Amino acid sequence: MKYVQLFSGVLVLALLTACKPTGSIKVGFIGPLTGDAATFGTDTLHGVQLKIEEVNAAGGIGGRMIELVAEDGRCAGGDAANAAQKLVAVDKVVVIVGGDCSGETLAAAPIAEAGGVVMISPLSSSPDVAQAGDFIFRDYPNDLLKAKAVAQFFAEEGISKVAIITENVDFTVAFRDALKKDVPEGALVFDEVVDPGTKDYRSLMTRLQDMEFDAFFANGTSTATIGAMMQQLREQGFTQTAMTHDAGQDKSVIDIGGEAVAGLYAINVPSVNEDSPFGQKVAERFGGTQAGMAFVSHSYDAMGVLAEAMQAVGTEGTAIRDYLYNLSSYSGIVGNFSFDENGDVIGIPLVLWQVQSGAYVKVKDIAVN
Repeated sequence: MKYVQLFSGVLVLALLTACKPTGSIKVGFIGPLTGDAATFGTDTLHGVQLKIEEVNAAGGIGGRMIELVAEDGRCAGGDAANAAQKLVAVDKVVVIVGGDCSGETLAAAPIAEAGGVVMISPLSSSPDVAQAGDFIFRDYPNDLLKAKAVAQFFAEEGISKVAIITENVDFTVAFRDALKKDVPEGALVFDEVVDPGTKDYRSLMTRLQDMEFDAFFANGTSTATIGAMMQQLREQGFTQTAMTHDAGQDKSVIDIGGEAVAGLYAINVPSVNEDSPFGQKVAERFGGTQAGMAFVSHSYDAMGVLAEAMQAVGTEGTAIRDYLYNLSSYSGIVGNFSFDENGDVIGIPLVLWQVQSGAYVKVKDIAVN
């Protein structure tokens, strides 16, 4: 009898062990690792890598190590969709950090949604991401808030006539459409859309010679396009206030634009200082940033909140999703945050930055609601 009981106990233990997940936990990443947007894609990848290394060093998720599978979305919808298909169907990842560009996230979202895989973007800001699916989150503010902040800046500075050039991609078009709703009617006195990757804006700048405007907004999706816009604006002798958004708050814009970007304003998210303990960690591991600390820190936090969810509820997609929706607060590098019913971040403000003496300097925080 004792033998039978012992045998039964061993059998139950064996069955439980067999049912327990083993091996590594695969986590996907989608971001621009090549092309014009590769600087911030590389930084966001580094943020994810750093957090995974810390989690693994502390014992992983329930004793299982995280294995990162990174794919190049090239800041393009087609590439991001292919990357998501591979990550979900072939690699069987349990969560995805990405995309970076809004076009990447919007193209990958239906695939992650269909597979029941939670995806958190550390950088996408298009308003459309809010409606991308129940499994789609972001720890980066919606452009509707960013547009309101820009409109508020224009009002405070007495800027009533704005010239804007927009690169024709999801992120920048959505931002321009949001801005048009928040500035007074007719405020955008020059409103042109150009093909993705355009580098020659001289004919458009020539047309500006016959216009009255108080400020220029460089609405490009990469540092190459924003830097080229600024160079050619200043080449024509224009001295008006110039502004851009998060895609332009990147060290390479200063490298590309040189003196032409002196005084350039940017609306972006909070970051951490490069000389902070986290900044020193990034410097020791990767030699510093290519674009800026904001990109590393927001992706680090995206991976961090996913790791917390997996530690709490396991790796099943619906459980992770529900954990994030019910999260009261996550203590991240850039601040404490949670998510609303659309997966949009709550608690992360915006910041006004300006290029001063060859570097972006924080001007002030901007409250957003």
